[in-house]
Amino acid sequence: MAEDAPRQLNLSARERKAVIYALSYTTHPSAFYALTQNIENTLRRQAHPNFIRWTIRNGNPARIMFARGLGVGTILLATIGSIVLTLSGAGRGWRALFAIPFFIGVATLITAVKGMCVVLHGLHHRHVRPWELFIDDNSCSLEQLSEGKGSFDSFGSRNSYEDEPWVVRYDRRFLVRKIFDREVWIQEPALRQIQDTIFLQSVLLALLGAGVVTAIFVAVPSGNLF
Repeated sequence: MAEDAPRQLNLSARERKAVIYALSYTTHPSAFYALTQNIENTLRRQAHPNFIRWTIRNGNPARIMFARGLGVGTILLATIGSIVLTLSGAGRGWRALFAIPFFIGVATLITAVKGMCVVLHGLHHRHVRPWELFIDDNSCSLEQLSEGKGSFDSFGSRNSYEDEPWVVRYDRRFLVRKIFDREVWIQEPALRQIQDTIFLQSVLLALLGAGVVTAIFVAVPSGNLF
């Protein structure tokens, strides 16, 4: 609760002043009553949802950006191809073929916006976290790294990881290497179920979007420009 504390709570000046004032008169737990609602709301409405969104991501930022670019590129190529066929004298049936790349592009883009890679999801894999990449069988494990530390000392004396050795080593990795980093099997059934739901929603939206766009291109009369 002190200002500039290593693990300072996100309290307003009014809340901090009220607690310190209450503690100057009593050490009873009721002195913290004013903070319980605020902290519980933070945990329920901010910390926990953010953790769930972070857990759902099966790829690192480089892989997700690559998936987004791939989805946008596929949609653009399908659009260009549909426009070319529409302006040409080709039959309208040929335009319907671009429903496939439209579907793939939209589905890839939607899942990437949710923080998922379609390929990794199909394998039920996730990328190894950056701090896990540099721990192997010949070096120390996560348990050994945390040995001798208390439950509140996982990152040392502060809630910060910027000074950890793996941060610099991971930043030095090439972009292509980050995109195709090591993968591991997702063991948590509940997490796989959430990802399956997101993937199914993306597929349904992609079918709807691809169907509408393809129907528009098929309905437009041929330009017969070439």
